[in-house]
Amino acid sequence: MAFTERDVKALKWEGKDRLISVGDGLFLNLRKSSKTWIIRRRHNGKMQVATLGKHPTVSAKQARAEALARALQDVPSNMTVEELSKKYYEEVVEAEHKRPELARGYIDRAIVPGMGNRRVVEISPVEVAKVIHDYRARGARTADQLRSQIRALFTFAIETGIRPDNPAAGLTRRVAGYRPRPRERVLSDAELRALWQEKNHNARVLRFLVVTGLRISEAQKGHREGGRWIVPASISKNGRKHWAHLTDAAKEQLPLPSSTPTNIQAWLRRWCVKQEEIDPAFTPHDCRRTAATRMADAGVEPFIVERVLNHTLGGVMAVYNRAEYAKERIAAAEALEREILEVAS
Repeated sequence: MAFTERDVKALKWEGKDRLISVGDGLFLNLRKSSKTWIIRRRHNGKMQVATLGKHPTVSAKQARAEALARALQDVPSNMTVEELSKKYYEEVVEAEHKRPELARGYIDRAIVPGMGNRRVVEISPVEVAKVIHDYRARGARTADQLRSQIRALFTFAIETGIRPDNPAAGLTRRVAGYRPRPRERVLSDAELRALWQEKNHNARVLRFLVVTGLRISEAQKGHREGGRWIVPASISKNGRKHWAHLTDAAKEQLPLPSSTPTNIQAWLRRWCVKQEEIDPAFTPHDCRRTAATRMADAGVEPFIVERVLNHTLGGVMAVYNRAEYAKERIAAAEALEREILEVAS
């Protein structure tokens, strides 16, 4: 994130120190009484930290220039894709991504096995296309997500001066065989009944999503505090702390199993197609969409549904409406539970 002087000046201390990644190993250490530029870089497996100085004595432009100069000093012309992937993961993914395990999976399963021993400067679009094409066996959408990861990896190579172009830049979804279609999928009454009767532990997560309207990552990485499920700002999609009211039906699904989202999605596809003959199969996110639809069916006001889902409000509402609507959100959750259980039973 390339901060300008205006961006740096606008940053305020909010009760705890923060280390903000700017790129090229450059970080801004935001403390109550100071803003300090530092460079964090691994060398021979060890993390090394160097202090450049405090802002505004050292401007954002000066700090970025120094960080880039030091990064270029560390770049050998024979760097391999595996070495680039490691550097990218340590300096970008770990610092900036909410779910670094996703990038880690693509690096370990496809990028390194497919071209890890090749020099970064020698990689061609044809080689990248082959790696993506070979990954299509895991699904077209998954292959397209790999394409995005590879493009981000080589964008990092450009930013750090390793090569002047991105071999994945011209590759479209066609190489992955992916044709996105807008999803309108909500669970039918019969599908809800089948889901509520299923004994597999993964079904508890999906039922939890239906009665709370949460995303699967929010459900699995959140925690319970009394009658609420807390979603920390660090894992919330819009970067704001969120909570969901726990109805009796939601509490019955706890504790949630430790299965990963990937494992749950794989199990759900098998359950839908092979066991229940549900075609097309639904996804965990469709459970969230079902919650929104069923709340609307129960007469919940649209802006309350948006609050329950932790969507960012638009227009004037986004500027002036900061209300929590706690009572209304609790009532919405209870109405959703009644709507679901009436069908599921």
